[in-house]
Order: sequence, then structure tokens, then C-alpha cells
Amino acid sequence: MFPTKFFEQLSFAVLLLCLSSTANNELSQCSAPLGMETGAIKDEDITASSSFDSGNVGPQHARVRTEINGGAWCPQTSATAEPEEWLQVDLHTVHVISSVGTQGRFGNGQGVEFTEAYMLEYWRPRLSKWIRYRTVNGDEVLNGNINTYLESKTQLEPPIWATKIRFLPYSYHKRTVCMRVELYGCRWSDGIVSYSMPQGDKRSPNWEFYDSAYDGYWDGGKLKDGLGLLTDGHTGPDDFKQTFYDNSQGWVGWRNDTREQRFVEISFEFDKIRDFTAVHIFANNQFTKDVEVFAKADVMFSIGGRRYKGEPITFDYIEDHIFESPRNVSIKLHHRIGRFVTLRLYFASRWILLSEITFDSDVVKGNFTEEEEYPQENVIQMSPSHPPEINRKQQVTAVDSPNDMGQYLGIVAGLLSVLALLVISVVVFILIQQRRHKHSTGQTQVQNNSEKAALYCEPNVGRLNISPSYADVRDPEYAVPLQSQSRPTAPNLQNIFPKPPPIPPAPERYYAATEICNSRFVPPSPPLSTPPLARLNRQPRYVSTNVNTYVGP
Repeated sequence: MFPTKFFEQLSFAVLLLCLSSTANNELSQCSAPLGMETGAIKDEDITASSSFDSGNVGPQHARVRTEINGGAWCPQTSATAEPEEWLQVDLHTVHVISSVGTQGRFGNGQGVEFTEAYMLEYWRPRLSKWIRYRTVNGDEVLNGNINTYLESKTQLEPPIWATKIRFLPYSYHKRTVCMRVELYGCRWSDGIVSYSMPQGDKRSPNWEFYDSAYDGYWDGGKLKDGLGLLTDGHTGPDDFKQTFYDNSQGWVGWRNDTREQRFVEISFEFDKIRDFTAVHIFANNQFTKDVEVFAKADVMFSIGGRRYKGEPITFDYIEDHIFESPRNVSIKLHHRIGRFVTLRLYFASRWILLSEITFDSDVVKGNFTEEEEYPQENVIQMSPSHPPEINRKQQVTAVDSPNDMGQYLGIVAGLLSVLALLVISVVVFILIQQRRHKHSTGQTQVQNNSEKAALYCEPNVGRLNISPSYADVRDPEYAVPLQSQSRPTAPNLQNIFPKPPPIPPAPERYYAATEICNSRFVPPSPPLSTPPLARLNRQPRYVSTNVNTYVGP
């Protein structure tokens, strides 16, 4: 039987394959026509450098599989190896263009003009300039048509992120050309405007892990304001050496001995402020070749790109020395808000190889003002390789403007002051009432105690003189209240009655009190002479007759 750990590892490998195939299929779904043939792209969004006849072969007729008037766009001058004429399509928003298609001028069988080759240029707001497109192999010239009726469709690797795109007819010899075109792709919904990072390193003199598809600026060893392999929708092969043998590009890599901070820092800029839930990083793990997934990742967020406030999200990856297949590492971002996201990936081995980074996010609705200057102790310090960009435009943040905040703070402070005064008044009133109540209660108690003493006060004649020790009677029913010294004391009954025995019988535990209570003796009115003790102890006498007649003591 196979151990449980084996099945767990097998299921993990299947999951990695599924994730890999899912990542590869994302771009394949972004291949719909964008509207040249259907008319979704309006005529006013199609322009050209010139036209041979604007009404007959103007740019508005450059739609594939469409025969209107002349049936194509034809420039005024002939095409050469140094193209000057162009046909421009404006998409208004950033789209991913995965492929393009071209046709010649059929003209209902009368046309003979077509374009054998062409170049592409594209525009994106973050770039602020036109960029000449190059394939992963570095080619700028794309193959066109061989006749006037068949469409020639070209897959773009890497794809193009653009709001505008231009077709430039190219010819190795001077000739007249005409074109019809179509764009295939989808709208760019991830919202990534650009990412900046260090350029990759070389593994050997003839083998480099550069981001060759990057379309931004290469400032020394730093890439800025562009997009490239990390967002192209393609993942690298399982064996990174295959890119060397096929002369292709699929991985961007960094070596740890060239990094002073022992980590790689990648910063992403987004089109709007977003609510982030997760980031997915496709990494290589060929540990037998000194390549492993990063050991730890820190994710930081900023509204304006100049200050990264708050604690970063830290993710520790458990090393895997069993499976060498690449995998998609997902990090939960717990709905953090920002327009700039920075990743710091720490080395677990000699190399880190990445192929794709995607985010799960939604646009946050609301108005945001310029970014505040946070105190230095609350700001996360960026590495020297990533200096803060001072010349950013349209800096935003999630805080209100200072003027509005001042008004609100004044109102709140006034309300709090009024509430504090009310609370203090209530407390003082309660204390005064309590003191008055205590004073009146003391006087009432004195009066009540006096009244109770008066109620317990009985005639002193015949009463027992209770000593202080006798007041500790255990039975409270027979306890007699102590009398005030100002009252006359009763006669000492110890001189009248005999002393109780040392150990009273059990039924008569409280002898004196029991005898006094049980006998219905009413003491005589004072003054009364003390009778002799012998008379008190005398038994009753009877006359000796037939009937016992009581004659008294």
C-alpha cells in the first residue's frame, strides 16, 4: 500500500498542473475581434497619415471582409523599407491586443494592391510616446498578405497593451499598397498601468534572464513605467533551460549574490485605487539547479506612491524539495486599499525565476484628495534601489482635505465640550444629594433609636439589674435593652432570690430569665422591705383535717 504522504504529494502535483494550464488559457480567451468588421469601432476612431482618395479609399474603409466604395485604405505615397505612412485605430481605453489581421484591396475583383509586410506601433498613456513593437525574438517586421482576398492573421508574442495602435506598410522595394485590418484581444481589466523592478541577470555569457518584452524605460539596471513578461499572460516552460535551447523567453530571473538587500523589489502601479484580495506569483522551483520559490514575501500598499503606510503583509513559503515543477503561489491580501503595490521577494536559494504576476482586485468608488505627508516614523522605508518618485502626477489618498477636516473637528470638539459639562453637572448634583441624604438619615436614626429605647423601657420595680456580662444572653428574645445611666436602677434581685446552681438543668438553660418569665410574679410597689431568706425557702403549710386546707406559708 502507498503511504498517505505519497497521495498528498501526488494531489499537490496535479493541482500545480491545473493551475499552470489555467494560467496559460487566460490569454487564449482574450482573442475576440474588437470591432473593425462589425463597426463597433467608429469611423471617427480610424485615422491615417494620408489617403490617395479620402472618399473612395479613406481610412474609414479599412475594415476586413468589407467592400464599400474602393474597399480598403490606400496611402498617398508608396511603401518603402523606411515606412512613413500609417493607419491608426483608437480604442480609447487600454486593451490587450493578442493578434492582428490584414487584407489587401479586393475591390469586387478589381483591386490588385496588398501589403507584403508591415510594422506596428502603439500608444499607452503611461508611456507618453509611441513604441515600436518587437516580438520575443526582437523582430519588428511582421509578415503580411500574399493576395488581395485572404486575411493574414498574426499572433503577437508578447501581446500589446495599448489605447491606440498604428499599422505601417513596409516593403523591401517601393510599391503601391492598400490595407484592411482587424484587431483581436480584450479589454485590460487587471488595471495594471506599469511595473518597475531591477532588470534580470545573466546565467552565462550567452544566456540571460532579461525581461525582453518590457516596453518601458531601461534606466541603468532598473526597468520603469512599462509592462512586459510578468503581465503578458504566458507562463514559462517547466524546465527553464528550454528557453535557452529554443531561443525564447519565458522567465525573468535574479541571482542573490548581485543583490545587496537579499531580496528583489517589484512595484506595480494601477489605473485607480483598488481593493486587493489576492496576488498570484508564478515561480520556478528547480531546486536541483539552484532555483527555488522565494522564502518570504512582503506586500506593501500606498495610495499615492510616495508613502507606504501600515504594516506589510508577510507571507512565508514552505520550501519544497520534492517536486520541481513550477507553481502558482497565492497570497491573500485581506482587502487592503491602494493604487501602488510593492512586492519584496526574499531568496531561498541562489536564483529566483518568475514568469507571471496577477492580482485579484476591484475598483474602490469614492473621491480621494492629494496624499498627506506622513510622519517619518510611520513610513515604511523603501530600498535604495527603489527611490520615491517625486514627480508623480495626480497623487491621491483616502483622507479628506485639511479645510473640511478642520471644520468637522471644530464641530466635534464643541459637542464633546457640551457633553463633558453636562456630565460634570450631573455628577456634582448626585454628590450633593447623597450628602444631604446621609445627614438627614443620621438624625432620623438617632430619633428612631431613642423611640425604640423608650418602647423597650418598662417599670423598674421588680426588674432584674442586668450586669454588662448578663447582656450577652444567647437568646435574643430575652435580651433586655441596656438602660441609660440617668434612669434609676432597679433593686438587686440577687439579694432577694437565691443564686442559680452552677450547672443549670438542660431544659432550663437560661435559669434566671426562664423563672422570671414563667412565674407570674408582679413585684410589689416600692418601698418594700426585704423578706427574710428563710421565708422564701419555706414550703406551703396545710391544716391536718380531712381536707387539706391551704393556710399559707
